[in-house]
Amino acid sequence: MTLRLGDIGLLIFIAGFGILAAGISGQGSASFGGVVFIGPFPIAFGSGPGGPDLALASALMGVAMLVLLLVWSVRLRSGKLG
Repeated sequence: MTLRLGDIGLLIFIAGFGILAAGISGQGSASFGGVVFIGPFPIAFGSGPGGPDLALASALMGVAMLVLLLVWSVRLRSGKLG
């Protein structure tokens, strides 16, 4: 049995949700933060004491993934990949 990329993504999502639920039940509060990219415009959100830090980390990871995707796309088109 092989796992497809969508299956792995779903498993990671479920694991993250479980970790978040366990963290909320153990304490009275939790922090969360994230970024949604709509075109070139980022929308950051966060709540709790560590929310802004988590939103910033999420934005940096999103930008890094976009840069890696761009570099991978250029290398794939030029035939230097694989």
